[in-house]
Amino acid sequence: METQTNTSGQTKKSKKEKTQPEENLTGTFAAVLIVGGIILLSWFGVFGLFLERA
Repeated sequence: METQTNTSGQTKKSKKEKTQPEENLTGTFAAVLIVGGIILLSWFGVFGLFLERA
């Protein structure tokens, strides 16, 4: 936690300490679930092909 003093003697917070508003991540979660589902389905598809040819 760095504080810097300017010429007037006031302290100001560094850029890292600024509070950011809470973000809504439901869209990100849905996208991750969709991509994970596609990967899972493709894995089971390839595994099914492997079992079928064995």
